[in-house]
Amino acid sequence: MSHYLLAKLEGVIKAMNPTHYEMHPRPRNFTIVPYQSTHNTGGTMMGSDPKTSVVNRYLQAWGADNLFIQGASVFPQQHGYNPTGTVGALAYWSAKAITTTYLKNPGPLVHA
Repeated sequence: MSHYLLAKLEGVIKAMNPTHYEMHPRPRNFTIVPYQSTHNTGGTMMGSDPKTSVVNRYLQAWGADNLFIQGASVFPQQHGYNPTGTVGALAYWSAKAITTTYLKNPGPLVHA
């Protein structure tokens, strides 16, 4: 993923016509495991099927309508960078569904 994104980014950089730039791709066998700044994820994964996931797209637990799980635990994997922005966006998405739909008619927001 790093090499792909850097290739796309290099096109943008070249279009800006800089006097100098450097590209630093991650090594092929890069691992985030040894770093203290890793943001561990997973455990209560989001998905479209209750047989293979814990929460639906609104972060509502499949087996408990009144349980909404917020945080990076809903990601199936970690892409290697800080997930704060995505966690925040999903929290807003979930909160909107709770306040505009769930509170008016409690129950599953997604039917599998």
